[in-house]
Amino acid sequence: MLENKPLFIEVTANNPQHILPKQPLLSSYKANWENLALEYHLQPAYESPGHYAKHYTLVIRLRSQLGLERWLGECYKKENTITGDVVVIPPYVIHKAATTQQSQFIALTLESELVSNIAYESLDPGKVDIIPHFSKPDPLIYQIALALKATLQSDGMCCNLYADSMATALSAHLLQHYSALKHAIQDCEPGLPKFKLQRVIEFIMDHLAEDLLLAAIAQEVGMSQYHFSRLFKQSTGLSPYQYVIQCRIEHGKLLLLQGRMKISEVASTVGFADQSQFTRHFKRYFGVTPKEIRTK
Repeated sequence: MLENKPLFIEVTANNPQHILPKQPLLSSYKANWENLALEYHLQPAYESPGHYAKHYTLVIRLRSQLGLERWLGECYKKENTITGDVVVIPPYVIHKAATTQQSQFIALTLESELVSNIAYESLDPGKVDIIPHFSKPDPLIYQIALALKATLQSDGMCCNLYADSMATALSAHLLQHYSALKHAIQDCEPGLPKFKLQRVIEFIMDHLAEDLLLAAIAQEVGMSQYHFSRLFKQSTGLSPYQYVIQCRIEHGKLLLLQGRMKISEVASTVGFADQSQFTRHFKRYFGVTPKEIRTK
């Protein structure tokens, strides 16, 4: 039975209260993502206290598990979960879990204001009614969680634009598939107007060395993150994050061929955290390393 006075858990970078026996093995809090946070857990047997939070919480199972008990609000279920199962916990829903086995999972938290803003832009205003869901397969959320975890592990300070893009995609997915009323996301017009696309491209190139945020790019043309992301991809065939990476890599190639700067200086000039991150993306894009391209 849930406690009469559940804990109020607000997980933030400055106040990371934890209700589990061990700290996460990986966390995004030092990366200072705007609308999204990730924790990767490997926990021993535990029983969490009843708790709730201001944000949406997605628990993504990474290993099959039998005999896990879960409470969502007044509902209870004994779960036999498999890899890729996802639990959806909306803001202020009391949650409790207990298991006698080791647990491996990713916890994603998503800011409720972002979800509300996307709902306002794409649905009828005020109709944000995402309901709690016990464990069930969701391949898209599972793949996004794995991609965020892998990027955080490889880059350390993962690009805010990438995290913003994933947060926007997750918000739209929740609204589409986890609402009490199955709202259809409204179709957008075919791409950005040419003058807005040109303004966005100029903005990206002018701020290439900075930690570009999706919100800042969208604001440049007076649009919401969700609406802008969809139209931008229709116009270019790439997500904003993919386009920025492509611009950085291509501009970096030009600087390398000029031969006036060290590779580390080029990496910094085009907005990468360090030379290794630049090299990794460069080789993925061109098939050779920055050093090799200078010798051709």
